[in-house]
Amino acid sequence: MRSKRVLAVVALAFICAAVSVGCTDQGQGSVTPSPTAADPTPSPGAAVVGEWAAAEGPDVTLTLNADGSLVGFDGCNAHTGVWSGPDGGTIHLEFGGHTEAGCPEGVVPWLALSDGATMRGDTLALFGPADGPTGELVRSED
Repeated sequence: MRSKRVLAVVALAFICAAVSVGCTDQGQGSVTPSPTAADPTPSPGAAVVGEWAAAEGPDVTLTLNADGSLVGFDGCNAHTGVWSGPDGGTIHLEFGGHTEAGCPEGVVPWLALSDGATMRGDTLALFGPADGPTGELVRSED
């Protein structure tokens, strides 16, 4: 089951990346930015970059990538989107594309209902539009 989920997340991320690349403006007059030296100071968001997972219950995962993209799995559907922050301690989440698989009985797909999070140690506390808690994830070991 886990390999099917990983395959679905990878496939969705690949499709979203391909669509994004296909939609960039590479016509006449476009300017390709020149590379700049890497800033040796880590960004405030560097601490949240990585994989997060539910400690118990359904297999919920969220990966926050250094480039500001995110990939998640809520127990039945894969999600992609973007994240930013932390801004005043709040990590902003914006979910975009997702698969539309039916959820098994008892699985509540709460991940995409979250639009923000705060980090407390190795715990990511997610909340929804009304700032109500939606769930918690812990830093994943794998």
